[in-house]
Amino acid sequence: MKIIYKIVTAFIIVFFLGACVTEEPIKVDPNFVLSFQRDGENNALVGTNFYVLPTGSGEFLTLYDGSAGHVWGEAGATGTFFDDVDSLAVNYASAGIYKLTLVATSAKDFGIKSDRVVKSIEIIAVDERNLFTNFYITDVSGKTLYTGNIVNDSILFSVPDVTTDFNFKPTYVLNSPSAKVFVGVDEQVSGETQNDFSKPVIYTVKSAQGTLRNYVVKFSTFLASNEKAITKFQFAPYNADIGYKYSNGEVGVIDEANKIINISVNYGTSTKAKLIVESSALSTIMINNAVYSSNTNYTLGSLSALKVIAQDKSETNYTITMTDQDPVSSFTFSGLIPAPVGKIDKVNKTISIDVLNGTDITKLVAKWNGTVGKVKVGTTEQSNGVTANNFTSPLTYAFYKGTNSTPTDSYTVTVNVK
Repeated sequence: MKIIYKIVTAFIIVFFLGACVTEEPIKVDPNFVLSFQRDGENNALVGTNFYVLPTGSGEFLTLYDGSAGHVWGEAGATGTFFDDVDSLAVNYASAGIYKLTLVATSAKDFGIKSDRVVKSIEIIAVDERNLFTNFYITDVSGKTLYTGNIVNDSILFSVPDVTTDFNFKPTYVLNSPSAKVFVGVDEQVSGETQNDFSKPVIYTVKSAQGTLRNYVVKFSTFLASNEKAITKFQFAPYNADIGYKYSNGEVGVIDEANKIINISVNYGTSTKAKLIVESSALSTIMINNAVYSSNTNYTLGSLSALKVIAQDKSETNYTITMTDQDPVSSFTFSGLIPAPVGKIDKVNKTISIDVLNGTDITKLVAKWNGTVGKVKVGTTEQSNGVTANNFTSPLTYAFYKGTNSTPTDSYTVTVNVK
């Protein structure tokens, strides 16, 4: 009994002592210092990092910088934990007043409860950015002709030595969408406002806060290029996704020595088509005395004059020779081994094709090379290598040239069982 009494007594003492033990939580103190204030500034600068440095304590420290989606107290807002770092960077993308909050939290009573203290302050972010990041001289279509080299407060661009017209509409990019640009008292619009660059032009960039920065923009010259060769000539490929169905990607063969472009035109190509034409760097392509455009549908029958003008204004001319392809250049049936070869008579517009004895000719699938345009048997439109037909009697394949609504050629196909 004495032993049992001692055990019970010891247990009661241990339990009593354990009940008296309390967890000492980490003190919660959300105080912090902002690096720009520490450095003597009153406001944060848009686009520039500043740092939040906690001076208090807490088991968990969480920062809400006050930007969209990160405002303490708003539904769904998220913050950033300090974890093991002693500071966090904040960078505001636009000017405004932001509610920056530091949340200090510590667990107590072995995690059953917690202490939390919050400190919020308003931060004014001002946008003093007033720099050019890019400066281009473009042509009327927006194509970049010359790129300005920005060094400190100067912007230098180079033009070919044959340039006589220095009236340009520069396109530029600023490091702040809130900044404005002036030449004298006239506000400038990127890509729209024209200036005479035959002499230096002073551009002034004014930040949203009113701070100014001047740039002197001037030019130098270089020896103009005399290169003027066509390097690519192609009809645009068929593209159902954008509704383009006029041509089929035919590629021209360039005879540079004789300045001739030969192109074989698919039977299914329309009388009008978009062109993909490329030439030597810095040269200009002229088609029928107008500047080439990749968005224009050109009448193929009128493509007789193609000119390339070099940067130094010298010119060269190309002749375009187009050859129409036959509607069908080969004809067979899918799935037959060996594949039969159709005999095409272009004069009489017939196709004769032999198949082996025992072949089921009631559901043969024709496959041909030639047109990629519309083909019909009777009223049924054919899909090359897909549509099955009954060839127990001769069938007539009607071929539609380009986008014509009526067939231009018809070939009668006769199957002979051997």
